[in-house]
Amino acid sequence: MKKASSIVFSLAVFLSLLGARASDTSWVEAQQNALQSQRAIQFCRRYAHGWLAHADSGSGLVPRNLTGDAYWNAKDAAADNYPFMVLTAEVTDDHYLKKVVQEILAQEGKLTNRLDSLPDDFLFATQKLRTETPNLDDIIFGAAEYAKDGLMPISEWLGPSPWLERMKQLTQDVFKHAAYETPAGKIPSQDAEVVGDLLQVTSRLYWMTGDEDYKAWAFRLADQYLLHSNLLDRDKIVLRDHGSEIIGGLSEACFLASYENPERWQRYRPRIRAILDRILEVGTNPDGLLYNAINPRTGEVLSKGLADTWGYVFNAYLTISLLDNEPRYREAAARALSNIHKYQDYDWENGSADGYADSIESALNLLNRIPDESAFNWVDHSIDFLFNKQRYDGIIEGWHGDGNSARTVLLWALEKTQGVTASPWRDDLRLGAVRGPDGSLQVFLASDWPWSGKLCFDRPRHRSPIYLPLDYPRINQFPEWFTAGPTQKYEVKVGEGPAQIVEGTDLYKFPATIKPDEPLRLTVNIHQDPAAPRLRAMKYTPRSRQKALAWQKELRRRLYGLLKLDDLIKAKIPLASKVLLSEERPEYVFREVELNSTQGRRIKAIVTLPRSGTPPYPAVVCIHGHGGSRYVVYDKSNVYKGFAAALAESGYVTIATDVGQHEVYETGRTLMGERLWDVRRCVDYLESMPEVDKTVIGCAGLSLGGEMAMWLAAMDEGVAACVSSGFLTVMDQMEHDHCMCWKFEGLREFVDFADIYSLVAPRPLQCQNGLAEPPTMFVVPLARQALKEIRLIYSNMGKPDNVSLAVHRGEHEVDLPSLMEFFRTSLTN
Repeated sequence: MKKASSIVFSLAVFLSLLGARASDTSWVEAQQNALQSQRAIQFCRRYAHGWLAHADSGSGLVPRNLTGDAYWNAKDAAADNYPFMVLTAEVTDDHYLKKVVQEILAQEGKLTNRLDSLPDDFLFATQKLRTETPNLDDIIFGAAEYAKDGLMPISEWLGPSPWLERMKQLTQDVFKHAAYETPAGKIPSQDAEVVGDLLQVTSRLYWMTGDEDYKAWAFRLADQYLLHSNLLDRDKIVLRDHGSEIIGGLSEACFLASYENPERWQRYRPRIRAILDRILEVGTNPDGLLYNAINPRTGEVLSKGLADTWGYVFNAYLTISLLDNEPRYREAAARALSNIHKYQDYDWENGSADGYADSIESALNLLNRIPDESAFNWVDHSIDFLFNKQRYDGIIEGWHGDGNSARTVLLWALEKTQGVTASPWRDDLRLGAVRGPDGSLQVFLASDWPWSGKLCFDRPRHRSPIYLPLDYPRINQFPEWFTAGPTQKYEVKVGEGPAQIVEGTDLYKFPATIKPDEPLRLTVNIHQDPAAPRLRAMKYTPRSRQKALAWQKELRRRLYGLLKLDDLIKAKIPLASKVLLSEERPEYVFREVELNSTQGRRIKAIVTLPRSGTPPYPAVVCIHGHGGSRYVVYDKSNVYKGFAAALAESGYVTIATDVGQHEVYETGRTLMGERLWDVRRCVDYLESMPEVDKTVIGCAGLSLGGEMAMWLAAMDEGVAACVSSGFLTVMDQMEHDHCMCWKFEGLREFVDFADIYSLVAPRPLQCQNGLAEPPTMFVVPLARQALKEIRLIYSNMGKPDNVSLAVHRGEHEVDLPSLMEFFRTSLTN
């Protein structure tokens, strides 16, 4: 049967290639890859429909197995099978499948929760939970497996989604119900597999969300297994399947520590290296493949079969090699890859497809980082084992491991397309791609029927939405092959036609139309424009305090020029202020005033004066965001939390003006320059008031107000302290899905936002970002990245504690307690 299938496939490939030019080998390869990816997509869609046909009619959930196990469970049905129905639906953009898998998620959350969000087995016959009382260890095990094996690969591909929210729920409740006391603190399980699962999940959730809880939990588990106990003291380390999870999990915690807690990493380092060294010493065969199980104390091989999850373990070696610059760990992984071709048709798991699926996945993940032609050929040969296992109805073997076969076939399809997908990706569509030696991508697309849709090129997912500082090797990831950077420009050429220049975001949904007899050949190259300006020419880099001050002075000079404010800086414009309204309020006097901004333009502002205390008072410029006005910062019922009113009631003079305009008022100005000048004039007004202590004037704002607070404190050295709420990010993130009023000519050529914030140093600066910020907004992971850059100049100036990031659990809003405490300590004499 296998031989006949291979002959049919080879004949199809041969016939399809007859029309291609013999000399153009890359297009021949792309076309062959297209046939292979078509076969893979058909396999995955048949699998999904085949299993969904067996879904329970009452609950809609899929059963654990098709052999009488008429119930749903988390560790098998949810962890191993369901997620790859989801990914099949999402990768192919199949509307029907997407709707079904979303409904399954909703039903699972509604019907199976036993302890808070933690699920338990659901019996179809009774439409109730399978047992009367919960078993905490079993529930924790199931939730950890579901999160790591199921929800994590979905989230790595999709980013923010209901599945990511489910993973966060499960992880939080797993630790809420942690019951085992250890020297490191309470942990949810003493099972090394569960700990390995949770190490991977918590590490990645920290990078994706910025929530410190996940980091703390990851370090608690790693401390227990690297500092308070030792895997090498055990009688057995299992390197196949579930046993491999702890090795990968510990490597992820080491990666996290190396970036977020270097001192902890130095303590982890000798322990993880000792584990990896011992496995290499006694756990590998002469070809560098891993045995199933070893006794690390005696060196005895307890099971001489080869681990199908060999690549899962070597991911850890590659990760530590990146951190430690240790070539022999990379060489160990490369050695296994270079010898895997010797194990053609090896029986990885007693004839089961699951063993082949894990072993092929192992190879593909490593091949993404260490290309090896013989290993690629081994993958292409071995994948036939999975194809030939599938029945006419789409079922592979009729148990939850079928999902692992679909996972691996999907991974293989994406290698054949270099990460490009089609929307919709129909069964008759043939999509393949190859990389050129110059880094270009050649994409072949054909179909049996007319097709119109989008080609979706992959993006650097590890940067966004996962926010990793480095794309380190890890289990349950979908490797990145060809990725289009969002702000990079590309040359796209259709056939022999002229090249068009597009941005990376245009490639995420690139429109295409084909006819059955007219295949599409698309070539994509990075656009090299020698005339393009270099970005961020004045990025701050570590230097002496004296040189840092000189850098600030020069950058301010250049930015004032770009903002077109040079003439106003030199001018002495009288305020000519006028009080328009004044009223007594319980804690302060509320006034509306008018004053000169420029010689030809006047602005209005709200000013408050304390009714108690002794002048001179500290003062704060309070700045609203998009769609707001000077009044909203005093309103306690909105996202500003009435921070201006709270300051006014606490003894501060406050002032607020309007900065939300989107038109330039005066010829020759810039929008950002006029906004900045208006809030600068608010500082001038405060300094003119006898009631104000001129040495303790601060500023604060949210969103656009956070941006303007940044600009004001950066450009006016008289501002003593700054709170910038809901704005700290990087400029790349602001290029899309945002109002572009932040950008003006020449800005990006000089700086990123971190450099502008660096102009505030060494004066106190607090940035605020919420964990519930929408994914397109000012997310905490990007704020942390920017803050690391800002910290450099504060350290160089000897004031590392003067800059902070207040992370709160809210959305796009002011964190009032943090703001008030910051000004209490910063605006004092």
